[in-house]
Amino acid sequence: MPHALIIDGDRETARKLGEAVPSIYDGAKLDITAATSDAEALEMINDGRDFDIALVAIDCPTVSGMSLFSRIKERAFRVPRIALSGSTDLSGIRKAMNDGATDFLVKPVAADDFKRTLERVLADVERRRRNWRERSEYSALKREVDIAGDIQQRILPQDFPGIEGYGVFASTTPAKTMGGDFYDVFRLDDGRIGVVMADVSGKGIPAAFYMAVSRTLLRSVAMTGVGPADCLRQVNELLCEYHIPGMFVSALYGIIDTAAHTITFSNAGHQPPYKRDAKGGLATYEGGEGTVLGILPEMEFGQETVPLGTSECLFMYTDGVTEAFNAEREQFSEQRLEDCLAKGEFREARRIVEAVENAVQRHAGDAEQSDDITSLVVKRN
Repeated sequence: MPHALIIDGDRETARKLGEAVPSIYDGAKLDITAATSDAEALEMINDGRDFDIALVAIDCPTVSGMSLFSRIKERAFRVPRIALSGSTDLSGIRKAMNDGATDFLVKPVAADDFKRTLERVLADVERRRRNWRERSEYSALKREVDIAGDIQQRILPQDFPGIEGYGVFASTTPAKTMGGDFYDVFRLDDGRIGVVMADVSGKGIPAAFYMAVSRTLLRSVAMTGVGPADCLRQVNELLCEYHIPGMFVSALYGIIDTAAHTITFSNAGHQPPYKRDAKGGLATYEGGEGTVLGILPEMEFGQETVPLGTSECLFMYTDGVTEAFNAEREQFSEQRLEDCLAKGEFREARRIVEAVENAVQRHAGDAEQSDDITSLVVKRN
């Protein structure tokens, strides 16, 4: 049962309302505490007594009505307040409502009126408390997701290894706080550089978890020095052991040999990368193909080695780039991507990534982003 504080210089008010309680709550006891003055009520409240509702006289010489609550030391005292009036003077009742009363009762208070008012006010209080708890839980969860999203972004390379004769840059923009796209750039032995572009199925938190696992496995296997095809084969076996229905990852893994100026790559169901020559001509790196990772075990993957000439670059991306929609539901498309890559005069890898991002943003306008957008460029100087 709720605990009510009745503040009224007339002790009969509390006694009569106490007598009305059995008829209101079917014999159950409503806990009532009575105070006959401001000083008595303030002492009870400031001592930390737990009340669920307060009924306050607004026309009693020993009680200052709603203004009483401005003197409470404990500002967390936020119980609903019902004005008690011995008069039907609407101006006094209106003032009490303006000062914070949630409802009012006119004395002598009828049992049925008391019951309906209490039920209405306490139901509203419970609804507000439930909404507050839900908002608090949502805010706490959102803070955790925001932190997780920030961590996810931080584990992706932000500073790329300085490679003599080469420039590398990558960027990702998740559709939600957390995404499923990832890229990676890391040093191997003998001056070789590993580059990864991958896209986990789905979006949001599930994709982000799978992304973290996939990236860790791929980097760990790659660091053993195996070739791209064998690396993807091993990662596929490891992911298949988890048996997670509906989750898979497309991936492109390449190894840059900075001495021979070649790229050896293997493709697990991902979009083939573009090669841009010194004059802006484009070609796609076909070959090295295999199925996406994490669905079928014992799969084999192809592997191709291609040269990278002076001022040529490799552009790797996820389908969020070409499938970005505008307000008319038109995709950015491969054609627009190719136009963007072919037209510019790019001296740095960063400028190519930024040019594509800007072109996608101009195309999408105010349309909501529907998928993660990620790209990576390796450029030979």
